[in-house]
Amino acid sequence: MQRFEYCNANTCAEELLALGPVNMKMWYLFQWLTEHEQLRYGTQAEMVKLYINKELVAYGLLENYEARTDKTTLYEGDLYQDLGVVHFVTMPEHRKKGYASLVADVMYKDIIQPLLARHNDVRAYVTATERAVPLIQRTAIDAANLVTQFYSDATFKEKVVMQINPR
Repeated sequence: MQRFEYCNANTCAEELLALGPVNMKMWYLFQWLTEHEQLRYGTQAEMVKLYINKELVAYGLLENYEARTDKTTLYEGDLYQDLGVVHFVTMPEHRKKGYASLVADVMYKDIIQPLLARHNDVRAYVTATERAVPLIQRTAIDAANLVTQFYSDATFKEKVVMQINPR
């Protein structure tokens, strides 16, 4: 039986830390939450977890920057709003079964799309990292709301402006 669960990572950090190294980059985020109860600067970690027969098989996490004033950039008269970074993890024994795609679809429809809709007065976008890029690109997200060069040394213009607003 398939079940999606929504939570703020504050409430499920212990569960995710117990998974061990499968969390890779998010390990430190969950560790921080267990020690400090909240992320810094107003960042929220919104999650969609997928359980199959009561077993966690995959999850998506959005580091939500909506409340952060340092994530807006005025560039050539346009205001750009970075709304967060999306990550996906599938437990190793459940990879290549389409679970991450299911999570990506639900995360887009229930979390990212409403977030973007609240910021239609600016050039709002979310960023996908490495393996998250093709997953989020297969959702209904508009390319004008998605940045895919998170770890790039490119300039803001190259990384964001030219990608979401090509002229």
